[in-house]
Amino acid sequence: MAIQDKTNPAPIRLVHLQLLPLLSGVQKVTLDEFTKLDGKKYEPILVCKESGPLVDATNSLGVKCEYIPSLAREISPKSDWKALFDLVRCFKRLRPDVVHTHSSKTGILGRIAARIAGVPNVIHTVHGFAFPFAKSRFVRYFYFMAEFVGGILSSKVVVLNVTDYDYAIKNLKIPKHKVHLIPNGVNIDAFGVKQEVREAYRKNILGNPGQDAICIGMVGRLWAQKNPMCLVEAAKKVFEATNLPVKFFFAGDGELKDEVESKIKEYKLDGKVQVLGWRSDIPVLLSSIDVFVLPSLWEGMPLAILEAMASSLPVVVSDIPGNHDLVDHNTTGLLFEADNASDLSIQLLKLIEDSSLRRRLACAARMKVSNAYSLSQRLAKITELYDGCESLDEVGEQPGLSY
Repeated sequence: MAIQDKTNPAPIRLVHLQLLPLLSGVQKVTLDEFTKLDGKKYEPILVCKESGPLVDATNSLGVKCEYIPSLAREISPKSDWKALFDLVRCFKRLRPDVVHTHSSKTGILGRIAARIAGVPNVIHTVHGFAFPFAKSRFVRYFYFMAEFVGGILSSKVVVLNVTDYDYAIKNLKIPKHKVHLIPNGVNIDAFGVKQEVREAYRKNILGNPGQDAICIGMVGRLWAQKNPMCLVEAAKKVFEATNLPVKFFFAGDGELKDEVESKIKEYKLDGKVQVLGWRSDIPVLLSSIDVFVLPSLWEGMPLAILEAMASSLPVVVSDIPGNHDLVDHNTTGLLFEADNASDLSIQLLKLIEDSSLRRRLACAARMKVSNAYSLSQRLAKITELYDGCESLDEVGEQPGLSY
C-alpha cells in the first residue's frame, strides 16, 4: 500500500466523463465544477468523445482532456464494446481517485469501465431518466436493466429532482445511503444586463423586432428530448390567434435543426421564427428576450430554466419532473401539458397579452432561484461528496476486474 503524506496530501484526481463536447446543460455542470474547484485539492480531468466548445473552455482553465472517439450516443454493440475497452485503458492509465459520469449511455459504459479499471470511487449524475420515454419496449427494458446494474456499480448516485430520487430508490433498488438529491444551481450574478446592451442585441442579433415586440426564446439542443417541434406548432397557433407583434427564437443546434427549419418554411413563418444556432452569449440573449420556453419531454433539472429565471424572465415549461420542481404554475412561471402544442400556445398567449403577469412571474422566478438554486450551494454539496471519497493512496493499488 502506498504511504500517504498527511502533511501534504496529493490532490484528488477527479475524472468527469461526458459524451459530447458541447456547452449545453449537462456539460455546463462539469464546466461549473471545474471553474470553481480548489486547484490545490483537486486535479480535474475531462474525458469525452472529441474536441469541441467544452474542451476549449476546460483547456482555458488548464484542465487536461482525453478523447475516446469510439463513444457514441446510439446503441451499437461493436462500437460500444470498443468504447468500453478504450475507457478501461484510459482509466487504468489515468488512475483517478474518482470517476464522475453523466447521462445514460456514457454513464453505463463509464461505470462498468471504472470498476474494471479498479477506480475506488464511481459517482454518477442522473440528468433525468430517459428510458421511460423510449419508443421501443426493448430499448426501455435494456436501459432499465443497465441503470439497475449501474446503481450497483456506483459508489454514489446524484439525482436532481425528487421524482428521480424516489425512482432510484423504489424502482432501481439503489440503497438510500447511495442516493443524493443535489439540484442544479447557477451563478446569479452572471445574469442580467444593462438596458442599452439589450437594445443593441435585439437590433443586431434578433433582427430589430421593434421595442413593442414580444420576443419568445428557447435555449437548448434541437433533439428529441427538448421537443422543439412542439414550440414550432405552438408558434403557428399563436400567430393564428393574435395580431400583436411576436417573434420566436431557437438558440441551439442538433439533429432536428433541418426539420425545425423545414416546418418553419412550410408554415410560412420565415421572419417570425428564427433558428440562431449555438450561442456563446446566453446571458445577453436571455436578457434580450421577453419570455422563455422549454417544451422538453424529460429532464433532470435543466440549467436553461434556472438561467432564464435568474435573468428575471417569465418561463413557460412542460409539466414534467425537474421542470415542475422549479416552476410553480402561475407563481414562478407557467406549466403546460407535455407535448401539447395547443396548451403551450394558450399559456404563451397569456403572457403575450398581459405585461403585468410577465413582470410578476419574472420577479418571483428570480427570487426563487436566488434563494434556493445558487451555484455555490450546489458546489458545496458536490465537494462534500468528493471529500468523502477514498483516494488511491488510502486504499492502495486497486486490482480491478479481469476482462
